[in-house]
Amino acid sequence: MSVVPQQKPAPAEGGTASARRPYRAPMRRTWFLRSREYRAYALREASSVVVGFFVFDLVVGLVSMNRGLESWQWWVEMQTRPINLVLTALTIVMSLVHASTWFQATPKIIKIRRGPRYVADGWVVAQHYVLLVAFGAVVYFWLGGL
Repeated sequence: MSVVPQQKPAPAEGGTASARRPYRAPMRRTWFLRSREYRAYALREASSVVVGFFVFDLVVGLVSMNRGLESWQWWVEMQTRPINLVLTALTIVMSLVHASTWFQATPKIIKIRRGPRYVADGWVVAQHYVLLVAFGAVVYFWLGGL
C-alpha cells in the first residue's frame, strides 16, 4: 500500500482567506518630512544612534578599567581626541532634543485628571522641564560641581 502525499486544494476564483493580501499604501522614503510631528519623531529616533555610540564608548571605558592601568590610561587619552569631544557634545545635544520632543508628546499620551478637569498640556510639559533641571542639578552637585 503506497501513501500518496496530500496536495493543497487550489484557491477558488475569488481567493481564500489564507491567501489574502492586505492593501499597503505606497510610502515614500521621505515620509517623515511631511509634517513637524513626523520630523520630531524621526529626530528623536535618530538621537538613539548617537546615544548608542556614546554608551559603546563608555562600555569600552569600563572594559579598559577592568584590564588595568595602562588600558585605562589609553581610554582616558582617547577621550581628549576631537572625535570623542564631538561625540560627547553631540550626545548632549541629541539627548536634550530627545527629551524635548518626548516632553512635547507626553500630554498626548497621558492625561492627568485633577477633580472634574484635566491638567493643561502646558503644565504637564513644564513639569517635565522642571524635573529635568532638578535632576541635572542633583547630578551636577553629586559630581562635585566640576
